[in-house]
Amino acid sequence: MPYFKIETSQKIKDADADKLSKDASSFLSGLLGKPEHVIMVSVCQGMRILFNQTTAPAAYVVIKSIGLPAEKCPGYAEAVCDFLEDAIGVPADRIYIDFADINGSMFGWNRQTF
Repeated sequence: MPYFKIETSQKIKDADADKLSKDASSFLSGLLGKPEHVIMVSVCQGMRILFNQTTAPAAYVVIKSIGLPAEKCPGYAEAVCDFLEDAIGVPADRIYIDFADINGSMFGWNRQTF
């Protein structure tokens, strides 16, 4: 049930946002070792983000997953920054990442919890 939310100030055309969503799904699947069919991605683009007193390109990312290992998050952070820098041109020093290990009993899908 990994969830990958990308909020960015970058303006992305619809076709490019669709490609970004698909690429992000594949990327997160490989990063976490989870099957792609359980990954949800949302892309919120063109947002007004002020970071370090400037509106230069920036991103706020949320990655949630059941069993997300905290000890692997530093490596995940590097990989996510590299992915976003390549995909949408946001530099690593303008990206915040919110990692969350979700308790399966507190996350629902298909009329039940995990």
